[in-house]
Amino acid sequence: MPGSIPMGASTPPCPSHHFTSSSLLTKRTIGFALYALIPLALLHYLLSLPPTLPPPPATAAPSTSHQANSSAAASPPEPSAAARCDYSDGEWVRTTAAPRYNGTSCGETIKAGQNCEAHGRPDTGYIYWRWRPRRCALPPFDPAEFLRLVRGRHVAFVGDSLARNQCESLVCLLSSAFPAQLIRGAGGGDGDGDGDELRKFRRWSFPSHNATVSVFWSPFLVNGTERPKARPAAAGALYHNRIYFDQPDERWAAEVPGIDVVVLSAGQWYLNPALFYDRGAVVGCHLCPASGQPSSNETGFFGAFRLAVRNALREVVDRVASSSPDRRRRPKLAVVTTFSPAHFEGEWDSPTSCARTEPYARGEREPVYMDEEMRRAGTEEAAAARGAAGLDVEALEVTRLAAMRPDGHPGLYTRAFPLAGGAKERMPNDCVHWCLPGPIDTWNEILLQVVKRWADSVDAGAASAAP
Repeated sequence: MPGSIPMGASTPPCPSHHFTSSSLLTKRTIGFALYALIPLALLHYLLSLPPTLPPPPATAAPSTSHQANSSAAASPPEPSAAARCDYSDGEWVRTTAAPRYNGTSCGETIKAGQNCEAHGRPDTGYIYWRWRPRRCALPPFDPAEFLRLVRGRHVAFVGDSLARNQCESLVCLLSSAFPAQLIRGAGGGDGDGDGDELRKFRRWSFPSHNATVSVFWSPFLVNGTERPKARPAAAGALYHNRIYFDQPDERWAAEVPGIDVVVLSAGQWYLNPALFYDRGAVVGCHLCPASGQPSSNETGFFGAFRLAVRNALREVVDRVASSSPDRRRRPKLAVVTTFSPAHFEGEWDSPTSCARTEPYARGEREPVYMDEEMRRAGTEEAAAARGAAGLDVEALEVTRLAAMRPDGHPGLYTRAFPLAGGAKERMPNDCVHWCLPGPIDTWNEILLQVVKRWADSVDAGAASAAP
């Protein structure tokens, strides 16, 4: 067998392709014995890989202490541009400040299923919370500042529908102050990962700053074949994604030379049944098919997701190096947005599956093992990829602050006015994506600070190199 995938979590299949993470999270039947094997299998696999990227530096684990606080006390002093901050350690506090946009002003950009206002969600309290890090300040999003930093540059989001969710948030934040033009993907419908191809690859320009923002659909980050939307009728037929770790997804990788800031964001699709391939052979599977089908032993998805992040970053490193082999290459930034947890409570199609209206308070929700493992995969692989010439790599840690916001999902309002005809016993919910405006706008407030630190260092380096 050409390779192997480190063992990871295993969960039962989900009845819905749109919201597959729900049943996976609520019907997990993972054995403790399997968890005990994860570290050993992962260590064995990682040691068997060629040392293509430097090891991650040792860092202190951030605090997991968070609290939803109703008092907006004074924030700590804002750090200098070069300072780093653990934005994952903090609390949600109430605010009276309204969002920069709404479901009407940015309705043409927001996917309908995340436009909670337009779909009739009656409560609005979820938009009046701000994230306050414990050890530094997080200023409100400043469209002028972001566009100044990316003037003449291309920002691209690569990944699944949560990457698109974050991209649309950024476009709405920027277009609240500067006109945006949709230059690719116009005329498309409102499909998500299963739907309209045009919406999967949209691009906007901001003529005022000659800046570009794009989204690339790539739910596995590497090359893969998505399983069909409808389960095959034949008994025992394969109903699995196929993921090829040794093959880049050329739909986005081919455009890396023209991208200055690439934001990688994925994870939810790795919870679905999948076969994992390397050099043409199956090397693992998650929720393996029935006997008699091409498969190997159950390996889960933790190691598979980690390998995908690693290979995607390696592809960025290689494409940057090959596109500008000399020392005059334009510096670029790669950002890994960490795993965004779901908040299903009970069955995914229960009318009360995600009906909370406020963030979790301190201690109300303990860290979930799966969420933490997926977060670690992103942060550790980002750290390991640092050091390549012409490319900075950062992790955008959102897992812990996202885990505290069960109130920020569309829930029933993924469909327009779902209760107009009265509540039904079974009603689909979206407890994965985020309402726009909503908590995901905070992801881009942090992204602004990451981009600022990178851009300032690039400018400082250019100034020192000038004759």
